[in-house]
Amino acid sequence: MATARRMLAAVAHRGPDGASWCHHRGVTFAHCALTFVDPGRARQPLRSAGGSTVLVLNGEIYNHPELRRELRADGVRLRTGSDTEVLVELYERHGTAVLERLRGMYAFALHDARTSTTVLARDPMGKKPLYYTRVPGGVAFASELTALLRHPAAPRTPDPAALAGYLTFQAFCAPGSAVTGVHKVRPGHYVTVSQGKLVETEFWRPRLGAGPRVPVRQAADRFEELFRAAVARRVTSTERRLGVLLSGGLDSSAVAAVAQQLSPGRPVPTFSAGFADRDFDESGHARAVARHLGTEHHTVRVTGRDLADVVESEYAAADEPLADPSLLPTRIVCRAARQQVRGVLTGDGADELLLGYRYFQAERTIEVLLRLMPAHRLQTLLGALVRVLPARTGNLPATAALRLLARGLDAAPEHRFYLSTAPFRPDESAALLTPDARAAALAGPDPFAEISRLLQGQDGLSGVQRSQLAVFAHFLRDTILTKTDRGGMRSALEVRAPFLDLDLVEYGNSLPTALKLRRLTGKYLLRRVASAWLPESIVHRTKLGFRAPLAALLREELRPLLLDTLAPAALRADGLFDAEAVRVLTDDHLSGRRDTSRKLWALLVHQLWYRGRAAAPPAPLALTEETHRAP
Repeated sequence: MATARRMLAAVAHRGPDGASWCHHRGVTFAHCALTFVDPGRARQPLRSAGGSTVLVLNGEIYNHPELRRELRADGVRLRTGSDTEVLVELYERHGTAVLERLRGMYAFALHDARTSTTVLARDPMGKKPLYYTRVPGGVAFASELTALLRHPAAPRTPDPAALAGYLTFQAFCAPGSAVTGVHKVRPGHYVTVSQGKLVETEFWRPRLGAGPRVPVRQAADRFEELFRAAVARRVTSTERRLGVLLSGGLDSSAVAAVAQQLSPGRPVPTFSAGFADRDFDESGHARAVARHLGTEHHTVRVTGRDLADVVESEYAAADEPLADPSLLPTRIVCRAARQQVRGVLTGDGADELLLGYRYFQAERTIEVLLRLMPAHRLQTLLGALVRVLPARTGNLPATAALRLLARGLDAAPEHRFYLSTAPFRPDESAALLTPDARAAALAGPDPFAEISRLLQGQDGLSGVQRSQLAVFAHFLRDTILTKTDRGGMRSALEVRAPFLDLDLVEYGNSLPTALKLRRLTGKYLLRRVASAWLPESIVHRTKLGFRAPLAALLREELRPLLLDTLAPAALRADGLFDAEAVRVLTDDHLSGRRDTSRKLWALLVHQLWYRGRAAAPPAPLALTEETHRAP
């Protein structure tokens, strides 16, 4: 009980609607609630009607109404209107096979007393986090690393072997974590623990390939049907009012358009960030979309001081290092949105599903050029091009994307995206680490192992497809979705992503590349479909991307924190990073000689976490013991 209180206090921000616990046949469950369905009766942990299974669920099962009808047709009398009860009753009948039928975003843990088995499961996209570690007598698990580390038997030693991967991917990628001995359940996997044995099983993985050829109009009609259904699932699965994070780009604007169509006569709340720097500001486009659709629009003005305040107040106590700077404005906008709604929709996933990133355009260009000339000649050509292309820190023109991608031309297509965009390439990170940390990193796992695993059995993919699968593997799952979950749930705001609906993803993955990337125009099908809903200027505008003015932030508002955190004496005491190498990066950036902001940001984020991980724990929560406690 005391351990459950300490652990749950660390994630109290995720659920302000009450906290409960129960002990079931040797397993303790605790849950803090953010309710969307039947808040009066659907308290968790939830026990099955037969009493054999107890379950805690983080997230939402969007197709629970259809599954509920099936249970009732089989004679099951349900006690609540919650998706959690539907899940636990279906599990009692079908076991882990139920995972193949769920549509939603979720991580859940359950204990089945019939087989003395604990199951930890995570949805196919990895929208909700789930950490676990072995402890005497079984496993401990939690939605956040900070909570897991409150368990008295949990390991607490940072993992230097995982540092190289973090410096390349900007995140600690599943199944690893920043702490030795702590793991994440991989997206599309479940872990079973029984009689001391731990077994990981995959139930879904992304597969690319050309399905049957279909006419463009037929493909667009089917895409629109699935997209509308995906938005409707997320809007109609709750009676709570939902908003939309509206950037003013195509993806979030399409989501807002369908959400507003599903809410006739009642404006949907939309929220956007406004920056003073025009290279980062899309608020004017967002306002134009809001006027066109008739939404209730809110612009959240974000200053450099606002961004710095988030870093200074939250990053030392962060769940795990994440070096994506767009987490900063995401956190601020989500905090403002929570004052109006408790859930929002986003356009996340469209770029990965429909080849919207400029890197895919550059990859296609390289693919074509390699048919015309050998690789060594292309390397020479691109090397000359790189020397004359302009460098920008805000918007990223297609030529700049090609410039970055050319850095990884000698690598496999599935590695190029990361090698071109990484704060530190593997050879750079090795030089940055101290000898002891370098030895640990070199002895650690291959950072690209998960990408290689997902490519197994998918022969014949083009370079663009291999790159797409790689971007899906880590950038989407471990960076983008971690950012949105963390940015929203710090304020108990649930973030829902219609483009990552499983039915829509599987359809998009089955389509030929030409229906997603037509010549050098990404998201072709979405542009075709959305042209009936949005102004032409939005449908065809160049993607800006949701970014933070990082270079200026480190030179100005965050300069004192940067100098203090990355001071040579502090780095020598920590023993991870070479103090002189970091000093050169810092001096170059602060003097304006070159922009090293992404490198410095990755180091700053890690070191704030590294030194703050021993911060005083939050006060334990007062928990309610559920009346269905098992004997």
